[in-house]
Amino acid sequence: MDMRHWWNGRWSRLSRREVFVRRDGGQWRVELVRGGVGGRTRTRAFGTERDAVSWVEEVLLNVDDGWREVRAPHARLRAV
Repeated sequence: MDMRHWWNGRWSRLSRREVFVRRDGGQWRVELVRGGVGGRTRTRAFGTERDAVSWVEEVLLNVDDGWREVRAPHARLRAV
């Protein structure tokens, strides 16, 4: 499964926010999660990974709020 993940760096259930970009069949979905596991989730569909990631970067992520991309330790880097 192709996936990207961002986190706002906060541990508290009340302030924790996460964003996932995942491929679901032929679509790319952005999942906005508030409150960690069991928290509120909203989704938005996009036709391409590029569109989904661009929307996340332009609309949601603010570096001043501590957002960072999370990478799994075993994730393989893609060739550019």
